[in-house]
Amino acid sequence: MSQPINQLGVLITCMIATVAMIMSSTMANVAIPNIMGAFGIGQDQAHWVSTGFYSAMTAGLLLNGWLITNFGPRNVFITALTVFSFAGLIGQYAPTFEGVVLARVAQGLCAGIVQPLSLTTVFLAYPPERRGQAMGWFGLTAVFGPTIGPVLGGFIVDFAQWRFVFVAAVPMLMVGAIMAWVFVPGRTAKTSRSPLNIGSFFMIIGAFMLFLNGISYGQRDGWDTDPVFFMLFTSVILFVLFLVRENRGRDSLLQLGLFRYKAYIASALVAFIFGAGMFGSLYIIPVMVQTVQGVTALEAGLMLLPGGLVSLLVFPFAGRLSTIVHPSYTMTAGLAIFAISCWLLGGTGILTNFWMMAFLIALGRIGLGLVIPSLNLSAMSSVPNDLIPFAAGTVNFIRFTGASIGINTLAIIIDSRMIKYGTSLLETQTFNNSITQEFLSNMSERLVYSGLTNLEGVIVSKAYLKNLLLLKAQESAFQDGYIALLMLFILGMVATTIVFRKN
Repeated sequence: MSQPINQLGVLITCMIATVAMIMSSTMANVAIPNIMGAFGIGQDQAHWVSTGFYSAMTAGLLLNGWLITNFGPRNVFITALTVFSFAGLIGQYAPTFEGVVLARVAQGLCAGIVQPLSLTTVFLAYPPERRGQAMGWFGLTAVFGPTIGPVLGGFIVDFAQWRFVFVAAVPMLMVGAIMAWVFVPGRTAKTSRSPLNIGSFFMIIGAFMLFLNGISYGQRDGWDTDPVFFMLFTSVILFVLFLVRENRGRDSLLQLGLFRYKAYIASALVAFIFGAGMFGSLYIIPVMVQTVQGVTALEAGLMLLPGGLVSLLVFPFAGRLSTIVHPSYTMTAGLAIFAISCWLLGGTGILTNFWMMAFLIALGRIGLGLVIPSLNLSAMSSVPNDLIPFAAGTVNFIRFTGASIGINTLAIIIDSRMIKYGTSLLETQTFNNSITQEFLSNMSERLVYSGLTNLEGVIVSKAYLKNLLLLKAQESAFQDGYIALLMLFILGMVATTIVFRKN
């Protein structure tokens, strides 16, 4: 480059922007119950606040290379941070749920552009002998953002207003934009411009969104309805056409040649499973503890804090460990620890105390810390040198695709199981159920003693019982969600053990 690069300035700029965006993505999760109440929606719709963000992120990942080569890192960086901030303002003042989701989609698109751009910019700013250290510092953003985000989001929801979670990161983003103007390099004259493969782009995005909508509508309206069949069938057709076009055409969005290598296929499979499980757990844990256990948003964020701190401690150790032993060993160990955490969380419920939940969440985050460094290393080291620049971007695309599908699927599982459990429990409450009748009688007597009439006591007792049964149905549904995550991580362990082979 024509002028020397301030390496520390680049590193700090990229870390600030990345942390701010990750914080914003996780802050919204603790506000999900408030969003459900504000717009009168259920799990089958509320999950789009998170699903929309991560779905758009995958699109941003695909656009990243084309934007950088045509407009330069600095322009893309500043524009993405600015659009992300304006989208936050739209989310704060949007009068409808659709407006909130649209704002989250715009933010997710910008996050998908900035995160790989930050990684690449830091990597190129440092000489080869110092890149490992720089990557280690930058890697902390993947842990620090999810650690502080839920706590800050909980504080905002409890002591301000839930809509402010969309703009809380704006000051950091503006600082990042100003620093990017100073430190992030611009486009050089030697960089050749590249065309956008717009056909492939719309095919893969169309296939992805039709699939997500298809499974959402299938659970709600029935899997045998015409719209659901059309969406799922068209999704498959578009995906097949995308693969054909990518295999034959130029300027491919994804390098399908990566999948000629068995170890990379294994890395991609683990990335998909890990993305679905990790982000799925980040979604359902704060929702579960607020709706079932009745904790505040701040308490839900603080419950996640020990897990984030544990990840910060494990992350550097795991990075060194992955260079000593084969990455598949640490990945398998990490997935196993995460699976054990989900199994234990599957037994939690209304009466589980704060510190037990925090401990079980922290146990899972040990697994997270073990998997991420090994996953990145295995993806990069399993392909030839000429494909390394594409390996990380593709595996990240697959990981966030897994995140979108995982959150969507978990929301569907929880919503459908909640309906099933609620119906089953209500059906048992008949006049022949002596335990129910005794409970209602005792409850009514206590209410009459407190000043209500006999009729009021009966009505309030029945309403209380119904709410209690529905709460129990919610508890059971979330337990099934944790078990679904358990099965997913077991599948990841099996895939890692079978497919990975030491070369």
